Amino acid sequence: MDSQVDEQVSLDVDTVARIAREAARAISPALQVVGITLGGGASSDYVEILVNVSGCRQAPCQVEVGAFRDVEESALHAEIAGKLRDHLAAHPPSA
Repeated sequence: MDSQVDEQVSLDVDTVARIAREAARAISPALQVVGITLGGGASSDYVEILVNVSGCRQAPCQVEVGAFRDVEESALHAEIAGKLRDHLAAHPPSA
């Protein structure tokens, strides 16, 4: 019997920032990642990503996207991109 456990290691904050910037750029040039914070302290897998929206129609012009960093890079990218896409669909920036 194989007792090996597949344990996912959390992505570091620099990697999360890079992925978030890539996802934001892929969605719209109006999005700029300005910060990342650990939502539950230094040992938490939960992060909050702060994104400024240029040309927003109503303040605040900043969106917070929450995600867990204990996933593969591609999964985190897809989650962030999806949340940003949903936000822009509901609150499109002015042209």
